[in-house]
Formats: sequence, structure tokens, C-alpha cells
Amino acid sequence: MEIRQHVHTHDLPWGWGDIQEPLSVHVLETDEATVLLGTGDESTADDLIPIARERAVDVVIAEHGDIDHYGGIPFLQDALDVTVAIPDGDAQFLEADDVDYDVGLEAGETYWGIETISVPGHTPDNMAYLFEDVLVAGDTVCGSDSPFSMAGDWPGALAPLTEDFNHDTDEMLASIATLEDYDFETLSTSHGQNVLEDAGDEVELLVGAIDR
Repeated sequence: MEIRQHVHTHDLPWGWGDIQEPLSVHVLETDEATVLLGTGDESTADDLIPIARERAVDVVIAEHGDIDHYGGIPFLQDALDVTVAIPDGDAQFLEADDVDYDVGLEAGETYWGIETISVPGHTPDNMAYLFEDVLVAGDTVCGSDSPFSMAGDWPGALAPLTEDFNHDTDEMLASIATLEDYDFETLSTSHGQNVLEDAGDEVELLVGAIDR
């Protein structure tokens, strides 16, 4: 589905334990490359590879070091000639699983026309990714409709990820406020609903709820 010009989101059939919820990955068509953000895991590879082929993906970014974000890399590498990137501080997770990568991303830099934003806490070097007026948040936040959202009365479309899945929940909650420093209209998540309009306002609403 095209959510903005040159930005496509794809919901892959996926589940974690007893929870069944689509896992979303995103394709950004920049002036420098066609970039896939999120690789799914082994269970989603058969659904993802045809999408990557159809979109002519040549760069793959695992947004952070969780298996549902990097587990599909070996299958994509077998099927396609792709450059693989991961936040440098999360590369340890790929190395532990013998998953090869090409580029360690540093925060505050621009790669293939995409700016990296440091939002640690969910993982040690978790990042969000800004392309034009679209923020690909990964697991920095999730949709408030997701079963992976943190328990609480969240007033808008977004919520923090539940405590069980975070490296440091306090750091993760503090990091969300970092997103207020950036301008974007659309926000894409990996779990739960995307925000297609006025996404900056939704982040502000979430930060206010966290600070209460």
C-alpha cells in the first residue's frame, strides 16, 4: 500500500506466541536507492521476498536488533543482491546469530537519503528513520491498537511498546520525546496502526501522556 509518494507499507502475516498481528515493513524509494526497512523473520520470508523483488529493493535496513526486524536478512541475501545495514550498537545481535551485514549505522547521519535518529531504550541502539516528511519509527512507538502496546490509557493513535520487550523501559520512554525535535506528517510503525496525517501532533499527545 502506498501511504505517501515513494513510500509503501506492507503488512506481513506474523505472530508472537499466542498473539497474531501483522508485522509491517516499509519500502522507501529515495533518489539514491530503494530501501526496505524491516526484514521480518524466518516465518515472513516467503511473503517478503516477492515484495522486495517487485519493488527492486537494493538496500535493507534492520531498524534495530530484534529478531523480527533482522531474522529475514539471510533469506533476502540468498534471494537478492542487497546491501544490509543495522544500527552499529545493535550489530552485536546479528553477530551472535551469524547474520552478515555490510553497514553499521551511526545516529544523526544520512544514508541513502534517510536520516537516522537515536532513540535508545527499546534496544541499546534503537533508531528511527526520517525520509522527507515520513518517519519510520520501527519499535520506537507502536499503534495504541496493538497488543504489544504498554498497558495504560493512551489518548491517541500511538503508545509505547510494552515493558517486556524493552532493553531499558525508562530510557525508551524518555527517548520518545526526541521525536518532537523533527518535522514529519506521517509516522509508520512495525506493530499496530500507522499515522498518515498530523503524526507530529500524535507524538506530542503521547509524550504528554507519558509525562503525566
